Order: sequence, then C-alpha cells, then structure tokens
Amino acid sequence: MINKILKRVHLAKDLTELLKHAKNYVSAEIFSKGLVFITLPIFTSLMSPYEYGIMSVFISFSGFLVIIFGFGIRGAIGRYYYEESDDFFEFYSTNFWFVLIASLGLVFLVLIFREEIFNFLNIPYGMIYFALGIAIPQILYEIYQSYLRAAKNSKKVSSLNVIFALTSTTLAVIMMYQLSDERYYAKAIGHAVGIIIMLIITIRYLRNDIKFIIEAKHLKYSLIFGLPIVVHLLSQNILSMSDQIIINQLVGSSETGLYSVAYKIGMIQIIISMGILNSWTPIFFEKLKENKITDINELAKKYALIITLVATSLILFSQEIISILVTSEYHEALIIIPIIVVSYYFFFMYTMYVIYAFYEKKTKNIALFTIITGVINIVLNYMLIPEYGYIASAWTTLASYCILFILHYINVRWIIKVEKITSLTIFILPVTIILCVWGIQHLLYISYFKYVFDLLIRITCFMALTYFLINKIIKRETSN
Repeated sequence: MINKILKRVHLAKDLTELLKHAKNYVSAEIFSKGLVFITLPIFTSLMSPYEYGIMSVFISFSGFLVIIFGFGIRGAIGRYYYEESDDFFEFYSTNFWFVLIASLGLVFLVLIFREEIFNFLNIPYGMIYFALGIAIPQILYEIYQSYLRAAKNSKKVSSLNVIFALTSTTLAVIMMYQLSDERYYAKAIGHAVGIIIMLIITIRYLRNDIKFIIEAKHLKYSLIFGLPIVVHLLSQNILSMSDQIIINQLVGSSETGLYSVAYKIGMIQIIISMGILNSWTPIFFEKLKENKITDINELAKKYALIITLVATSLILFSQEIISILVTSEYHEALIIIPIIVVSYYFFFMYTMYVIYAFYEKKTKNIALFTIITGVINIVLNYMLIPEYGYIASAWTTLASYCILFILHYINVRWIIKVEKITSLTIFILPVTIILCVWGIQHLLYISYFKYVFDLLIRITCFMALTYFLINKIIKRETSN
C-alpha cells in the first residue's frame, strides 16, 4: 500500500537528492551493520557474556584511538572541499602524511603506558596491541571517506564499506569457530585484516593524487578546525562508550556483554539516521551557503519523521528482535532497549543543530559542551551503577543526550547567534509520538496479556503510525 502511494507522488528535488544518496549510505550501513546483527546469534552462542563484554570494550578502545590519531582531520577534509580551492589534493596530501607520521609517534606513547591502560580497561594485552594496529590504517581510510562524502560519491563510499564489512565479518566468524577459547580475538583479527585491505584500496585510488608534501598553511587550517573536534569526538566517544568500560570495571564483563547486546539492537536507529546524515550534510552546506533556509527546514521535517518511524518500530518490536538475534541468557537486556532508542533520537536532534556550528567553523563550544556532557555521564555512572547495575547506564545515557541536545541548541541559537536555524517545533510531534509508543510498550511489557494479543496491539500501532507518518511526508511534498 505504501509503495503504491509513493509511486503516485512526485517527490521534490531536495528530498529526491537526499534519498538518492541516503539510499546508498543507508544500504551500505544496513549491509555492514546488518552483518553484525546476522552474526550476533553466532557470537552470542559461541561467547559467554563475559567474552562478549571484553570484545565490546576492545571496540570502544579502538574507536577512542582512532579519534586521537585522527586529530580531527576528517572534518577538516570535508570542510575544505567546500572552499572550492584548486589546491585540494595538496591539502589532502599534507593531512595524509601528517596523520601517518604523528600516529606512529602516538603508538609508541601508548605502548609506554600499556600497563596503566591494561589495569584501567581490564582486557588482555593482546587486545590492546590489536587496537593499536587497527587505528592508523582506519583513520587513513576514514579520511579518504570524508573526501568521497564531500564529493557526493555515495556509491563508492557504500561499496567500500560493504567490502570492509564483508571481509572483516566473514573472517571473524571463521576465526570464531577455529578458536577454542578467548574467542574475542576473532573480532580483532577480522577487523585488522579488513581495515588493512581497505587501506590498500585507498592508496590504490589515490596513488596519482597523493604527493609527499606537508604545507604549513594547510596543516594550520586542519589543526585549527580539527583539534577542537578531537576533544568533541573524544567526549562523544566517552559519552557513548564509557558506559561499557565503567560497567566492566564495577560489575563485571558479563553485565557489559548484556548491555552491549541491547546497545547494538538500539544501534539500528543510528544506522539509519547516520546513513541519512551522510547524505544530509553536503545538501545542508549547499543550501545554507545559498541562504535557502526554507528548503533546509522543510527537508529537516521529513528527516525527523523518517527517524521517528524507525525509532517507534524498534520500540514496538524490541522483544521479537532480541529473541531472534541472541540466546536466552541475553534476554534480560530487553528492558533497556527502548531507553537506548529514545537516547539515540535525542542524539539525532543534536546533530541537526551542531551542524550549524561546523558550517560556521566555530567548534570550540562544540568540544566544551560535549566535555560537560561526558563528565556528567561518567559521574552519574559511577554514582548509580554500583547501586542499580548496568540498567542505570541506559538512563544516564538518555539524560546525557538530552543535555547535549539542549546545550548545542543554546550554542547555535544564542551564543553563535545563527540568524535562522531549524525550529524546535518540528520535533514536538515526533517526540510526543515516540514517548507515547514507549508508554504503550511498557504497559504491555508489565501486563499479563497473552503474547498473541500483545503482538496484535503492537502491530496495529505500527501500521497506524506508518500510515500517519508517511502521509505527513507526502502532504509536505504535495504542498511544496
């Protein structure tokens, strides 16, 4: 029914362009992250929650290293592309070689403090070494992706991500069956081999464009723009990943494994929203440059409604998703999935405003506000996890993302004083719908209804919401 409706509607040019590139990004994200969900039953059946917890902490630590080794260069690459300068590849070359040389120095620094890192993370030394080996090729590959996204080459970005996901995940599964214990090493080996292959492909594509050159003016541009972003990304990483590290410290790797499973299921929403964000960013920059504020607001409304549909679907069917993907010993994590989904919706709302600060190249407050939120998250976790367990982390994440959204709205609206920004009113209906669906899901969860009746109510809610939200998008299109 929905397909028939959409085929009869002529979509506006802006939404068509957004969906055209979003289709590529989201498809690649669904495929690559979809492999994670497909292999989740394998991993959780072969690994205990304890082993799964170690693997999750390793992933968090790897992401932390990639941010440090990257110096915020990814953002600078994308922003410099819109300067429309004729020396872009000189700029790219400068950053490529700087990141490579500086990262090698940071590797030795991390090795000096490996004992302290081992005691803090509570994971084996071997996993720390793997994380170091992964960081450099991954940041060089991600810099190349930033260039491709800025150039709107969504097909190539998507193709490369699919290759990486397929290679690393397949190898991880093979290794998982080969190892009799310490199976978390399978994930590390698969990721390492996959990212090295991606670096080889990156160098092959850039072999005619990369020059051995480091120009001071280009490096200055990147560091002024990028270093505040490093602080921001680190704080964001701490905000999103510190939960797992703190749970691992305070209550154990088994609880970390439970939390990580719920986190991954809630991450389905991030896959969709970040896939669309990759398409949204270049369109947003172009529209803002041309001062087409009305176009931005109209497209933002449709974007918000799409993410609302994703969030409500995850909340309504979280029970079925977790039952299909993981074994029964992980099912107790079901209760925190809706909390994580709502948290991610506030994260999506925050991205709608922080992008204005990126465009204005005013990134200092971005870092400051993310640090504040990260500190609040850590303090709340250390206060609440010992008493309430890993469930407390879900609530602290929700509170932190709400604060993050509010701070960045204030930053753009009253500190940077961007003349016209996306109105808060576009989020009133989506947030109301999500909270109502969450309330319905919770009432059904604590009720004594038979499963068939419970499922029927949720399916009815889903169909009604789908029809309502898609019609809202279509009406906006026809009115345009």
